[in-house]
Amino acid sequence: MGNKVINLLHMARKAGKMKSGFDACERSCISNDAKLLIYASDLAEKQKKHLYNLANSFKVKIVEFGTKSLFGNEFKTRDVGVICIEDANFSKGILQSIVD
Repeated sequence: MGNKVINLLHMARKAGKMKSGFDACERSCISNDAKLLIYASDLAEKQKKHLYNLANSFKVKIVEFGTKSLFGNEFKTRDVGVICIEDANFSKGILQSIVD
């Protein structure tokens, strides 16, 4: 399950359809580009609440997956608490993989 999600995230990133970080994801939602928000399980409750409000306001699907350090290690960056996907097909594939 996890490997498939990570592979899809890498593909979305290479295609330029993934944003990471709170501000980038917020901008993506506001500009109606975001199709899916993925937040880390170890994200602060206050930030989770803000993301849920953002997702509801802009009709974006939201799901919990992985941890900040997992995202940071996978994408060779600092720990990342939230990722957004800007492509409907990647979004659908990732959601199906998480649910399976």
